[in-house]
Amino acid sequence: MPNGKDYDSEMILFPLKKALMKSRKEKVFFEGEFLKGLIEKLRVQIPEFEFKISNNEIVMTRDNQHFVALVNLLNDRINRIDSKIQISLTDTGIQFHKEYIYYNINKYFRKPVIQCPICMSSIWSIFTYWIPVIYLFGLNLPVVYLGIANTCILACVNWLVFTSRPQ
Repeated sequence: MPNGKDYDSEMILFPLKKALMKSRKEKVFFEGEFLKGLIEKLRVQIPEFEFKISNNEIVMTRDNQHFVALVNLLNDRINRIDSKIQISLTDTGIQFHKEYIYYNINKYFRKPVIQCPICMSSIWSIFTYWIPVIYLFGLNLPVVYLGIANTCILACVNWLVFTSRPQ
């Protein structure tokens, strides 16, 4: 929303989803040998420019007459090398980085609870099927068979619902 707050969806479990999806972004800059490897790939893509590099950036100030042309070519051609690489402009040159997302909660807990519609069917059927049915009818072969069928049907229905709604 424009005021910076998260959009509170109509979903009943939205507060749980919001808590499980908390993350932080971290920029990792190319330096040393990794930067040299990237520059070699860029020289193949952009042979018309000669790059002066330091330990962590292409050395070129904004006063250089070729600065705008180089930045435009870099923005165009960097996706051919790796679509996740981003360009940062500094006072002394051009740096390259990737952004990584680190979630606070492990994916093996986060996905089955709220993030993966097919996985959700197995976790949530514990509360909606297994506990009530075993309590009422005990554990026998028809209950197990119907429980497995219930989980498979829920997986299909969840997949259909999640893929048919607009994102």
